[in-house]
Amino acid sequence: MKSIFITLLFIVLSGIIFGQKTSEFSKISYNIPEDVITDEYTVSVKNIVATKEYCKLAVTITNKTDDILMFVPQQGEFVFEFGKRKPTTKDFYIMPHDSKTKTLTVNGSNEFLQEKFSAKLGFLVRISTKEKVIKTPNFTIPATKNSFKTGDFNVVLKKYSASTKEAKAIFECTYNGPSIAVVNSAHLSVQAKNKKTDEIIVYANENKKHKPTPLKNGDKVKITAVFHIPGRIVDMQFATMEIIWNETFIVTEPETYILPAMNFEINKSLSE
Repeated sequence: MKSIFITLLFIVLSGIIFGQKTSEFSKISYNIPEDVITDEYTVSVKNIVATKEYCKLAVTITNKTDDILMFVPQQGEFVFEFGKRKPTTKDFYIMPHDSKTKTLTVNGSNEFLQEKFSAKLGFLVRISTKEKVIKTPNFTIPATKNSFKTGDFNVVLKKYSASTKEAKAIFECTYNGPSIAVVNSAHLSVQAKNKKTDEIIVYANENKKHKPTPLKNGDKVKITAVFHIPGRIVDMQFATMEIIWNETFIVTEPETYILPAMNFEINKSLSE
């Protein structure tokens, strides 16, 4: 009986002494949690790793809506046994029906080799691209003045050029409001008089690189307007035209989605 007890004690002690502890890993990998799936978005997390100096994970957000989503990771936190740390990743946008992946990282010193931790990923902000349109007077080109204010937007004409084949105007727009704005130069157009009939004709912006751009207070965006009107209708080199802003400037009251916390446990088979 005594020898059996000693043998069992040796086995237990062997397990304690020789068992693989967290501190014996130089790099820990964690199990991948289930995706967060809603009607508006999907959140997937993978590549969850930690060393003594840092802990990081890759988060992929899929936007299922017709609006823009803004991910705000700095409002989240990684929660460890020793305390909490906030990721340094900046806000980023996910366009409608698109996905984007970013790495969230927290840094420290000799503390992140933990068997488990949890993460509050922050929140998503839904930004409507069709909410409150700021009605804006037409802008005459060639310009009689180089700047104007519409709502909480300050707009400055930085460059204008015109030839018979093409007219191009470049503006800088600054948003100074309390909410979130969206600027989309795809909506603007130009109007001019047919040189033969005096009929008012309208042509769309042909800048192929435009896309909806969200702006917070103090943010700036370049607006590029490119027009091609046949010379037999309007000679843009000499014509006076007007830019019609339509739905270029939008202000929205955002909707917020709080993301649930995720729990991560060590995957010893993948750890090093």
